[in-house]
Amino acid sequence: MARMIVGGRELDLTMEEVAHKMRGVQPEPIREHIVEMFGTVYPPKQVLATVTGWDRQSFTTMEAQRVLSKVGFICRRAGHRPDGHPAFVLQQEGDFEPEPEPNVDEHRLAALESGLAVANQAIANLSARIGALEAAVA
Repeated sequence: MARMIVGGRELDLTMEEVAHKMRGVQPEPIREHIVEMFGTVYPPKQVLATVTGWDRQSFTTMEAQRVLSKVGFICRRAGHRPDGHPAFVLQQEGDFEPEPEPNVDEHRLAALESGLAVANQAIANLSARIGALEAAVA
């Protein structure tokens, strides 16, 4: 079980809990980011909101990706795989084409790359907040 803080709230979650709560949920249209779950792609905020019952405005896409990556799902930008090859993207609601299954090493690398992207975004946001605070103090 992974324990995290999201939007100032504690969250304990497992991959199995997420999978159970998402079973039968239809994916919403994909905009920019996706989470891969058992041959289906969802927007990360849809998944975290469905699993927690939280309002989507109470957390960011990056936080949702961090949580879902930490419990073991692949999160990435739509239209790209970590190896640079094109990936499937929701064409129309309910229209999916499965990707070939990655091997274990590709899966681990994709999870690490996803985590790194989330960390980079968090660092950039923190840097911007520090800059704003320094400007307010000056």
